[in-house]
Amino acid sequence: TNVRLSVAAQNSLSTHTTYELPCERERVGAPRGLQLMDVVHRFTLRRCIASPLNESLLELAERKEQAAAECEMRLVHIPPGPGSNAGVVKTNKGGYQSYPDLFEANSPNLCGELRDLVSVALTEVVALELDARGHSTSYEGDEWLAPAPGELHEAYAWLNVNRGANWNAVHQHDVERWSAVYFVSDGEPNAPGFPCPESGHMLFRCGPKGRPAHPATDLAQPSHFSHSYMSVAPTPGSLWIFPGSVPHAVMQAVLPDGVAEAEQARISIGVNFLDAKPPPPHGIPPVDPIA
Repeated sequence: TNVRLSVAAQNSLSTHTTYELPCERERVGAPRGLQLMDVVHRFTLRRCIASPLNESLLELAERKEQAAAECEMRLVHIPPGPGSNAGVVKTNKGGYQSYPDLFEANSPNLCGELRDLVSVALTEVVALELDARGHSTSYEGDEWLAPAPGELHEAYAWLNVNRGANWNAVHQHDVERWSAVYFVSDGEPNAPGFPCPESGHMLFRCGPKGRPAHPATDLAQPSHFSHSYMSVAPTPGSLWIFPGSVPHAVMQAVLPDGVAEAEQARISIGVNFLDAKPPPPHGIPPVDPIA
């Protein structure tokens, strides 16, 4: 569904689209057979903003990835931490993931412009959710959803740099907060004839969620129910905001025989918000079968 942007958001964003992802069929207190849906939000940045922003983020990612490789070669191990270029290993299988300090005011890696943009986008999401529930978009009665007056939504962020064979296992973030991913570079888009059209895509997993043994790790209790997936291309300049409870993964790039790996990596920025809480999945009554 296409959503009208506020006047303020139109200065930096060009589109806002929502998608419904089916999750559990039933839950305690819900009518039997009710299909529950999570909502994810896709924003696109205005081209005049996205192009220079992506250039600067690409330069930052390449510099930090190179510095991390140099850290690995040193005799004295440099641990990840604020201001450090050392990589962290969480759900990433290969590739580079930075320490999550990109939105820290005192960080040498501060990405202030992106921090402002994702806060604007989340404000659009929260206003839409409040409006759907019959509340004022001024946050009246729902102060916990809003940042402090004159402040941005509180969040932290990190870099992801993936090359051909790198991928991210299925995982969840904080199940009671919003998360986001901003795509900086898609590497080299797939050409016709590639063996996997979804190479390098992010996947949202639909269906029963299960519970991870620990946040941001592989789901340890897979369900016997089947699942479906929504494939998200890493289109530069696109920002996806989703409930942290939605399981997701990143696929590796599958290249045809004889095709060299792209020189440029797939680069994204992961974001976890700390103040705004997504609504519970909403229900859709089952459709009666045609006789």
